Amino acid sequence: MKKIRLKPWQLYAGTFVLLFAINVFIRWRDPRGVAWADNLLQSLLMTIALTIGFAVGDRYRRKNEKHQQEIMKRLKEMR
Repeated sequence: MKKIRLKPWQLYAGTFVLLFAINVFIRWRDPRGVAWADNLLQSLLMTIALTIGFAVGDRYRRKNEKHQQEIMKRLKEMR
């Protein structure tokens, strides 16, 4: 099975859409109509905040992965 590689912006856009859809679904399914969940602007801002957090973490992970590969390459050259 071939591994799917997305560009970072595609991954972040997909994450945003998925989080926003989950947020809207929760608002739609709640029969009580929780006041803080009914505000669409607040839901949008929280989704943006979560997506930014995901993007920062993913960029940090990608940078560390690149450095780890470089270190392993240099260690193999030393042998």
